[in-house]
Amino acid sequence: MKTCESLSTMPCARVAARLMATTAILSCAVVVAAPALAEDQAATPSAKVEDIVVTASRSGAESVQKVPIAISVVNVDTITKSGQGNLSDLQRFVPSLSITESAPGFNKFNMRGLSTGGYRTSDTSDRSLVAVYLDDTPISVQGQTPDLKVYDLERVEVLRGPQGTLYGAGSMAGTVRFVTAKPRADEVSGSIEGSAATTEHGAASTSVRGMVNLPLVKDQLAVRANVYVGRDGGFIDNVGAYAGKNRNSNTTEQARVALRWTPSTAFTFDAAFTYEHSKANGLNTGMSGLADYTTFTNGPEGTSDKFRLYQASADYDLGGVHLIVSGAHTDRDVGYLASTEPTIGYFFQDYSGGTLPVSSSTYPLYKAPTSFDPAVSKLIPYEQYMINQKIKDTMVEARLASDNTGALKWTAGVFYEKQVRHLVQDIPVAGFDTLSYMNYFYGPFPQTANGLYDSKAVDKAFNSNDIFSGLQDTDEHQFAAYADATWHVTDKLDLSGGLRYFNFKEKYYLFESGVYGVIDHVPLEQNATLKSNGVNPRANVSYKASQDFMVYAEVAKGFRYGGANQPVPIGDTGIAGTCKNNLASYGYSSAPNTFGPDKLWNYTVGEKARLADGKVTFNASAFWIDWSDVQTRLLLDCSYFFTDNKGKIRSKGLELETTVKLSPEVTFSGFASYTDSRANGNIPTVGAFDGNRTPYFPQWTASASLFYDRMIGTDQSIHLRASYQFQGDQFTTFNPYKTKITNGELVTDGLSATFARIPEQHNVSASISYDIGRLELGLFGNNLVNGVKYVDVARATYYKVYQPGDRISWARPRTIGVRARYTF
Repeated sequence: MKTCESLSTMPCARVAARLMATTAILSCAVVVAAPALAEDQAATPSAKVEDIVVTASRSGAESVQKVPIAISVVNVDTITKSGQGNLSDLQRFVPSLSITESAPGFNKFNMRGLSTGGYRTSDTSDRSLVAVYLDDTPISVQGQTPDLKVYDLERVEVLRGPQGTLYGAGSMAGTVRFVTAKPRADEVSGSIEGSAATTEHGAASTSVRGMVNLPLVKDQLAVRANVYVGRDGGFIDNVGAYAGKNRNSNTTEQARVALRWTPSTAFTFDAAFTYEHSKANGLNTGMSGLADYTTFTNGPEGTSDKFRLYQASADYDLGGVHLIVSGAHTDRDVGYLASTEPTIGYFFQDYSGGTLPVSSSTYPLYKAPTSFDPAVSKLIPYEQYMINQKIKDTMVEARLASDNTGALKWTAGVFYEKQVRHLVQDIPVAGFDTLSYMNYFYGPFPQTANGLYDSKAVDKAFNSNDIFSGLQDTDEHQFAAYADATWHVTDKLDLSGGLRYFNFKEKYYLFESGVYGVIDHVPLEQNATLKSNGVNPRANVSYKASQDFMVYAEVAKGFRYGGANQPVPIGDTGIAGTCKNNLASYGYSSAPNTFGPDKLWNYTVGEKARLADGKVTFNASAFWIDWSDVQTRLLLDCSYFFTDNKGKIRSKGLELETTVKLSPEVTFSGFASYTDSRANGNIPTVGAFDGNRTPYFPQWTASASLFYDRMIGTDQSIHLRASYQFQGDQFTTFNPYKTKITNGELVTDGLSATFARIPEQHNVSASISYDIGRLELGLFGNNLVNGVKYVDVARATYYKVYQPGDRISWARPRTIGVRARYTF
């Protein structure tokens, strides 16, 4: 198996290295040629690279080239024209960002190599490393950031590295900010857009978007509303008992209404309501033992998300200082449904050595095959693995921000958040009580009148025929106070620093029942409380050699709150005995009830430059991260898991970005990044040896895009775009070996059952649009060479004989579409 471990020989490294070198060389070449270019076009001044304004510092708008941190801005118009707009598309425009998506709304953000493994849907204590904001409101939940379509936005800001001072605990690796377009009280405007696309191996996709901006009181009060309705056609075929084509279609309905009131130049009030309802009729997963884009399940799968966000904020100019108060409430219902029959196949198989057919209505249903047999696997009753969550989150923030007119610019504020989360996990299996081996091996049961097994009566499940029922309730409170200031020592030298104090409390309750959640028919219950507090600093120095060139250095501490663990059963027989022995092998007598915060120190140096009379921007940053007390998840052989603070990880890398105005009509844009993130010493809980590469993050990412924009006449224009994005391979665990503890040392114990390689990606996309006055017509294509095949692999670790290979999360294959947009 070829990997990127040997950087000097592997193809993926060579591709990325060439792109990185090309990006830098092209920028330098344009700088050298710029004087001649300017002279040749003296009569017709050349267009310059557009200056992009951001609000990442939360103390006012400023040019991204003047902000001394590693920040990228995604052009929303580019995304719209290219037919891209899902959260996972962001990684194609930003260095050092990786997003893994298994279904709409089920995604995991990783940045700068800070990752220890995959996401588990039932782990409420798995905390985000990357914060996602809608304006000033955090909306991210680890693995389940709502997939709000990129529409009616001013921009998307991606801040790399810890942003704990201003953005809090969830931004340990970085922050993504969706900045919305605000209502305008000086004009009536709007747009309507429709698109249709066809996907190879799949069904058609359609969408309609609309926006209207209406002044209610001239120059004072305005409302802006937009709506999105779309259907993404499926491309995964099911050949199991739940057979059908294109089973993973997805429908989305979204709306947002925003109000802005500006009764005076000193006061601005904003309010908004955002609504999203998405429903996926399947997961983007197939089976590796079948044809591409094909799965095998006996029941339906899918996800659902109902998201409601209420926001309000006020900005009052006190005279040199702005008082900004904001509040938000999120009300969200998230559902997940999977059909995972292979994990329960052994409950219904014949252990007597008989021959098929066995029975169609009583135990046993079949004789276990020696290899995958679709006829047998179709007999397994549908395992309806369901998780439903209700999340209510309320936050209030108040801050004072000075104007940037004196020697000192500063921001100080307080933040409070309360989040209540209720997770229900249930796994009903039709006929389980009478068709499984529970009666055959374990009866009679005194808890029932007839002595026959009943999940509810015997193992306290929510209902009969439930193999597992569980609850997780969390109640979290956090308070923070922060201050951040920049001292303009001279016109060229700035010194910045910040502190954030945090105080966090959590109450946690868990209940588990059903045959998978009991010990000797007694349900597992756990109550836990957690408290933590501390101070996190940041320091930054920047030097402006000229108006167009700046260098900076920053050191910042990132942090993430701890949490509570699910209980692990301890006993002498069965699953409890397996758990006990497995825990002992790692030096545990029992699983810890809670785990604490982890932390990191990030060191960054960088430069930002505008060159060739504004025709080129070239930004570079290098980082070094030391991550300690890492929250790592120990997966036990008995299928239970817990999190503990174990081990260290070191990540270092380089990020380059450039935009080059080759001519008034032609623009080149590109980025490249290299990340080397590895275990710094052995980490037994995740089976990592010193120097092992962190999972779920590519070492190399790169992108190159070419834009052609030209006016044709007075009211017509044409826009062409061609783009290539590269992402190196990734691994699902730290190394390909199973590990154990022997004499206190971590040693290998055969090959890992969960290790897999996610191949490198080569994404080619293109678009063309033609503007005729207010009408825009477009054609787009994504994944044109099918260079992005699949984005995740889940190994078939339990009872493989009932499953045709590993579960593969497929990327959407080649898609070509048309769009039309009318503005007024």
